[in-house]
Amino acid sequence: MKALFNNGATEELFNSDVLKEVGDQKFKIESITLVKVFDSLTCDVVAKDDRGFRSFRVGLEKSTNFPHFHRIVDVKGQKIESSYQVEANL
Repeated sequence: MKALFNNGATEELFNSDVLKEVGDQKFKIESITLVKVFDSLTCDVVAKDDRGFRSFRVGLEKSTNFPHFHRIVDVKGQKIESSYQVEANL
């Protein structure tokens, strides 16, 4: 996530469609405070930047052809679901 929004994204880590969709949405992520895994290809990521906390639903694609065996294929911003996502990581 840091690479995606901190201008360091590459097609090794992200599907090219994700890079196009994100486009101008660049901001500096200070830290990733929570990753909640739903299954082997879906997770929620809570990241902190200078404006506060942001939550993303992230979809993954798995292949032995990728350098890290996974690549991000979908990123959708979402509302923070509960206060524990922020408070538990302060």
